[in-house]
Amino acid sequence: MPNVLGVIRTNSAYAFLLIGVVWLGIAVIAASPLILWPVVACLLGGVMLRMWPANRLTWAWAVSAAVLGFLLSAYQVYAWVPFLGGHFSALAEGALAGFAVLAVAHVFLMYAGASRPKAPKSGPS
Repeated sequence: MPNVLGVIRTNSAYAFLLIGVVWLGIAVIAASPLILWPVVACLLGGVMLRMWPANRLTWAWAVSAAVLGFLLSAYQVYAWVPFLGGHFSALAEGALAGFAVLAVAHVFLMYAGASRPKAPKSGPS
């Protein structure tokens, strides 16, 4: 597991940008302004991780964006569950699988951001 997290941590800026683009595609398909929040949060988190990877605010933003994406993915899974077993069962299964994968991706990003090595504090001694 540490190997996977190391790869995610080193490529987290690109992972945030990729997940932001996926959320953008979902927002366009769903035509929902609610889904634009994780788009903005993930894309801005990816840009910040690329430009200022050692900044504490950058990692706090990234972890917060991952939490937001996870919560919205979990809500989407919750919203699609009632459609199982009905006329839209095949559509619901696909949506549940997609949002479950997004939720797991956000959990990995949260864990990678929360477990990153802490930089030593610099200041007067």
